[in-house]
Amino acid sequence: MAAFGGQKRFTSQIDRGRKIRSNILIETMSNKVKTDTPQVTLFSRLNPQPWLMAIHIFERSLLNLIKPLLTNGSDNQAFIGATWLVTLLRITPSFLERNVALRILSISPHYFYRNINPEYRGMPENQFLEAEYERNRSSREQICNQILSPHLKPDDQVLDIGCGPGFLAGAVAQHVKLVYACDISKGVLACAQVINGASNVRYIYSGESGFAQIADASLDLAYSFAVIQHMREAVIRSLFLTAGRKIRTGGRCIFQVQLDDGRWEEESTQTANHTIAGRLRLKYGLNFFPRSESFLREAAAEAGFVVDAVRPVSEVFDRPSDDIYYQHLLILSKS
Repeated sequence: MAAFGGQKRFTSQIDRGRKIRSNILIETMSNKVKTDTPQVTLFSRLNPQPWLMAIHIFERSLLNLIKPLLTNGSDNQAFIGATWLVTLLRITPSFLERNVALRILSISPHYFYRNINPEYRGMPENQFLEAEYERNRSSREQICNQILSPHLKPDDQVLDIGCGPGFLAGAVAQHVKLVYACDISKGVLACAQVINGASNVRYIYSGESGFAQIADASLDLAYSFAVIQHMREAVIRSLFLTAGRKIRTGGRCIFQVQLDDGRWEEESTQTANHTIAGRLRLKYGLNFFPRSESFLREAAAEAGFVVDAVRPVSEVFDRPSDDIYYQHLLILSKS
């Protein structure tokens, strides 16, 4: 009897709850229900689905917060940049390296997506990873063939800015003498070396220590795809200045950019959001900032470039399934 004393004091605003409570009390008073019967409780008679959904949403939110804390590097937007991931790959037996690299890449919000293909639902993890590997490889091969190859020559030395897992660097390497492939994430560079390593591709950190490996005025071309829209304004200016030092006179840059079309929040709006959610999104989320053409022209001029063209990617790329299809190419030459 004492086990149900708390239920006598329980007050519910739900009519169904009141009826269930009354039934339980009546049954208990008539000794028809023993207190050790676990099924007979108020919550067991209510639909548990909303509770389970709430717990699931909480768990996902907590995981989404913890995951970047454990795997991000110290630099902004350095997803899977934590040094322990680099160490993990280093000590992984060679026959497991590829699978471990793919699993590490799947942690990042950049590369592998289950929700883009209904066929991925319920697909075993290894099969999904290989399918996304092939999607990335095919997409970057097409970018190389349709956008970059007309600008590549066998003796060229080029710079891949924001190379990620190296799919595009690997495709470009088949057409040139040397590719420097840089990224802000040391973890993704380690993965790239495993799944897209090549004798004429050098994976370097996207910082002074990495760029110091490239002689000034030695590059024929620098390119970047699906990267600049994730950068802050100051980082873009610094990137253009670095490219201006490393590219020879007459060399070129081909940068895919997201122009400001009114559909995206500007950087100033996002940085002005001082709520906890806004700060967490800016620090740990995948940033996306549109840019005005006037800003890009100004940054290019500061670095010693001439703007040859700003044109829709769709003019030279026939893959609407790739999000860059709807964006623009900024083509620069070093004066």
